[in-house]
Amino acid sequence: MAEARCSTPKDRGAALVMVLWGAVVMSIIAAAAAQQASTSAVVVNAGAELTRARALADGGVRLGWGAFADGRIGNFADTWACRDGEDTLLVQLRPETARIDINVASEELLTALFAAAGASGEAAREMAQAAIGYRSFGADADDGNAVEPDGSEPEPSQLKADEFRRGPFQTIEELGYLPGMDVSLFRAIADDISVHSRSADVTRRFASANVRKAADEVVRSGGLMSGSSSATPAGQPDDAVTPPPSFEGSTLNVRAIALTGSGAVFVRDAVVEGPIEPDGRPVLLRFVQGRIRPGEVLPDTGNAQPCGQGFTAIGRAG
Repeated sequence: MAEARCSTPKDRGAALVMVLWGAVVMSIIAAAAAQQASTSAVVVNAGAELTRARALADGGVRLGWGAFADGRIGNFADTWACRDGEDTLLVQLRPETARIDINVASEELLTALFAAAGASGEAAREMAQAAIGYRSFGADADDGNAVEPDGSEPEPSQLKADEFRRGPFQTIEELGYLPGMDVSLFRAIADDISVHSRSADVTRRFASANVRKAADEVVRSGGLMSGSSSATPAGQPDDAVTPPPSFEGSTLNVRAIALTGSGAVFVRDAVVEGPIEPDGRPVLLRFVQGRIRPGEVLPDTGNAQPCGQGFTAIGRAG
């Protein structure tokens, strides 16, 4: 009769090691599952916070315009703020004519702006000439198509692919088609250009430092800035903050920055055209996601009042 085999200490030790390794593996799996669940919860929570910030910024465009229209926001120079529970809304406003309209600005003004933003003199001139050519392409054709200097239509083979869309700029982002325009230069001028002001001049006293520098350069080189808006009225400081006495029907740039209590941030940039009639509704001409500008420091909002009560001026607009 066969003898029963007894387990040796060596066998029992191997079994114990297998049990311990199994426990370790199971604990690793459990920890990984817990971490994944925690990460998923963080992602979901972050997404919800960003959604809330976005909604607050979107509402801030309407609130900012309304507060300016009825006089609760009194100037363009300050950053205005209000609080919604633990969340904060910041609003900055200025007339769209404080920007340079790339559809009507002179070659000299565009050149000066590109140079003020960091482009070399030659590159700035070439981009300005390219911008004039882009926006003028096909302007002489009755049907809106491209034309040759002698009035004849070019063959499709003579055109580059992007030239089928050339004509007046519809968005400022179309400047990216210009040879020499890179991301860093575009970001440097994005807050200073427009396709909505429809003015060859700029309202200098509400403009940025780069726009004022460009306007000064045009005047210094013998060019003309038509109209009185390019000059600061006599006796009035260059950074005057009093808005025009009648703003109805004009176009306003509204920048709304929302910060939630947990730290989510969303920036909304909009261009709003005001109603001509008192009971009319404003029109959104531009509504895009903005960004916190390089080096921008948001002011303290500790003394801001609830949004239901209006806005509080808390610091100089950037």
